[in-house]
Amino acid sequence: MQDVTFTPVGILSSPYTDMQNMPVQSAGSRGRATINLYDDFTAGLQGLEGFSHLILLTYLHKAPAEMLTETPMVDGGEPHGIFATRHMCRPNKIGLSVVRLIAVQGNHVLIEGLDLINETPVLDIKPYIPAFDAVPDASSGWLSAQHIENILTRNNRLSFV
Repeated sequence: MQDVTFTPVGILSSPYTDMQNMPVQSAGSRGRATINLYDDFTAGLQGLEGFSHLILLTYLHKAPAEMLTETPMVDGGEPHGIFATRHMCRPNKIGLSVVRLIAVQGNHVLIEGLDLINETPVLDIKPYIPAFDAVPDASSGWLSAQHIENILTRNNRLSFV
């Protein structure tokens, strides 16, 4: 196997400092944060303000040890392979979040819909493009409608910031 190295483009300033009290997914979250881009990457923000949503790729630096199977965090159930979940304890600890873009101010990107802890390294920012990123007829595998509703309910309850 070949090693791969990433250099973060910035760091996240998040109101969430405790993994137990933060949203499980970005959907349904009202948490706001700022991506503080390092100066070398500021030019990469040109044209971003026209998009309503962003895809963030992050390094989940506070995630516990990697696992290859996990039991769903919100309402338990049967264990699943890590690649059949969005759990944080992944082999490479790479996170993916879809967030709402509020504003771009210099090298600061203000966002809403957060499911990340303070000081999370941001590896990349991509515009969310519905024509490319939304798949209306996609299936949700093992996730039941009730499981998804439980996550959204939990996120709404925690997203007070």
